[in-house]
Amino acid sequence: MSTPSSLHPAASADVGSSARQGVAAWAITAACLIVFMGIGVVDPILPEIGHQLGATPTQVELLFTTYLGVMAVMTLFAGNIGTRLGRRRVALLGLALIAVFALACGLSGSIPALAVFRGGWGLGSALFTPTALVLLLALIGHAEKAIMRYEAAIGLGMSMGPLLGGVLGSHGWRFPFLGAAALMLLALAAVAVFVRVPEKREPVRPVGDVFRAYRHPAFLAVGITGLLYYFGFFLLLGYTPLFLHLSTLGLGLTFFGWGLLLGLGSTLLAERLLHRVRASRIVIGALAGLTLLFVLLGFAPLASGVKIALVVLSGTLFGLMNALLTTLSVEVSHMPRATATSAYNFLRWLGAAAAPVTSGVVAERLGAPVPYAFGAVAVALAVLLMALAARPIDAARSSDPHVH
Repeated sequence: MSTPSSLHPAASADVGSSARQGVAAWAITAACLIVFMGIGVVDPILPEIGHQLGATPTQVELLFTTYLGVMAVMTLFAGNIGTRLGRRRVALLGLALIAVFALACGLSGSIPALAVFRGGWGLGSALFTPTALVLLLALIGHAEKAIMRYEAAIGLGMSMGPLLGGVLGSHGWRFPFLGAAALMLLALAAVAVFVRVPEKREPVRPVGDVFRAYRHPAFLAVGITGLLYYFGFFLLLGYTPLFLHLSTLGLGLTFFGWGLLLGLGSTLLAERLLHRVRASRIVIGALAGLTLLFVLLGFAPLASGVKIALVVLSGTLFGLMNALLTTLSVEVSHMPRATATSAYNFLRWLGAAAAPVTSGVVAERLGAPVPYAFGAVAVALAVLLMALAARPIDAARSSDPHVH
């Protein structure tokens, strides 16, 4: 009769390795949460920054556009850089850059300087976020579970970030940036201490491989859907704080509730639906709901309290969409995961980068509600594309050996 002490040394080593991988996966998860807190922390202070620095809505929206634009371009190279330098090193480099540029934002005194430093922040995020997903996929070993963990971290980060921004921002717009810098140092320490899993040597793939991923019709359809959808996502996230006319703390609480439902939608709801309904049908339904949301926010004669409730409740659909599109991008590409992640992230962040500055220009020239018409059109186009591509997407997903 065996006892725990009589376990074979190889079995004990396997248990120890598994435990270390589990700790490493949670350290990466915590760092993801903190990084996405850094995105949301800016949201409640956008009106205050505009007021204090005398900036127009378009100028204020540059804080999102430079961040997301740099992310879009740099994700093309993130997989290649990770292969050359090692995923852990790239993750640490990304976190260090975020900490430095968040501090620089807190010490700056003009919109142009803030926009430049937010671009540097985007560079750090571009290095860390796709690398973190690849690390989680490797550490957890099950694509769907890893993606759900990743999206849960995003949801919680996006909920806690606005709350932190609202609380700290009520004392001055610089404090959320300084708080984000301190949190990034904590994330850096966690990854440095706990993520020590030996990495497999991977062949260095040319950056052109990212573009070759778009030759797969199902993957291209998912990528363009992501581009259109994330235009809507960041229109809501970047422009709505200027549209609602709430206090800094009020905005923080609103987007805290939105972020909590974002996390719920991207985990529990997504996991249950993916095992019961075809993925393409869920995406079409969620996108149709978001199209209606943008129409109601911009043009329905609703009280401000009702519009705030709509924003909060929309977090469920946004979270569901985040998880579904990330899952599909990994499962339908049939390419190395680092390549698929870079190719998908490039398109989604490209759509995201266009949204804030577009909404600012449109609001100034055509009126405050009109940006929501652009959001509705973008998401409606995504509905049409997904309806046309549903069959090849579902077929590609069912033929992926990693599904289930």
